[in-house]
Amino acid sequence: MNVIWFSGRQINDLCATTQKSLAAGLVKEGHNVIFVNPDIQGTHAEYPWNHHGLPSNAIPGLKSMAVSRKMVNWLKHHDMMKETVAILDWRVAGKLSPVLDRMEVPWILMDRSPPADSNILSRLQWYFWKRSWRLVKQHSNGVGCVVSPAHKEFVAGKIGLMDDKMVVIPAGVDAKVFHTGQKTPQLQLGYHGKIDDNRNIKQIIEIHSRLNKLGLEANLNLHGSGNAVKELSRSQSDSFTITQPLDTITLSAKLSSYDIGFLPMTDRKVWRLASPLKRAEYLASGMVVVGIDHTGHRIDGSGEWLQLCKEKNFIDEAVKFIASLEVTKLRELQNQARLFAESNLDWSTTVERLSSLILSQSSKYTVNSK
Repeated sequence: MNVIWFSGRQINDLCATTQKSLAAGLVKEGHNVIFVNPDIQGTHAEYPWNHHGLPSNAIPGLKSMAVSRKMVNWLKHHDMMKETVAILDWRVAGKLSPVLDRMEVPWILMDRSPPADSNILSRLQWYFWKRSWRLVKQHSNGVGCVVSPAHKEFVAGKIGLMDDKMVVIPAGVDAKVFHTGQKTPQLQLGYHGKIDDNRNIKQIIEIHSRLNKLGLEANLNLHGSGNAVKELSRSQSDSFTITQPLDTITLSAKLSSYDIGFLPMTDRKVWRLASPLKRAEYLASGMVVVGIDHTGHRIDGSGEWLQLCKEKNFIDEAVKFIASLEVTKLRELQNQARLFAESNLDWSTTVERLSSLILSQSSKYTVNSK
């Protein structure tokens, strides 16, 4: 099947990991994938898909609209191959879906997260988000992808969408890339991702401080970028370090030696609906996961290796749990975490689900065209 993925994200965006993994997986499944996004032409040479870059110099908040117009123009001048299905990020779906309908090309809406910004731009983002999902609702063959059952329930409530118009495509992990390694005698705590004020990172710092006061001599390792880095960097020490975002290979090597990974994001709408990549990457790396209890962090069938705490008592409960872990018990839970990730969270399972959806959409249009 020919798959054209229209994305408003640049491939080096931290949030683009899922797109890269799914697109690469689709190629491995035998699909011919063209990735169309705002990157400069030629910058995807290391990836297994074909790429068409449509860079834009538009200001933040208007980038999606600018690149959408470029995508429409590209579509109009592109010879569409037979048996083609398009995947549309919700940021660009509003402009592209009517053009694809006229071309009789089936499309799938891809929603990896509703708008996360809490500033004035969020109003504009929410408008485009709702508009894209309403297009799915109105279309006889419309279907969209969400990241979790909670996300699915949220869309249904907001848009009034029927259950059969949504498919859950959760975040996964490449269990061959993220793997267990040699753990050190000293307790290693880790977090990677955005390091900004609304991700509750300061509570991780406090947990680390309290553990050291108890005599555990734990190291805390943060990897990422964001508006909280500058302030937190002032507290760096021999036992607490912050680095910039790491490439996948370097990150996997780091995580493989860590013991406990944190999910500190609070019980806000954007996090309740999530399927965080870091959770799967922690588990595949043989790490116990400690976080705040809400639907975005829970896993069906999880064991003691996923320790979720009440938000108001996060610091106290996390410190108590970590301090109670003897080395033998910690290693046992880490092995269980790795086994669960191998069996349940590998990208191959998620890719198969998306591949089946692509084939299903194509067959709907084939039937209707006869």
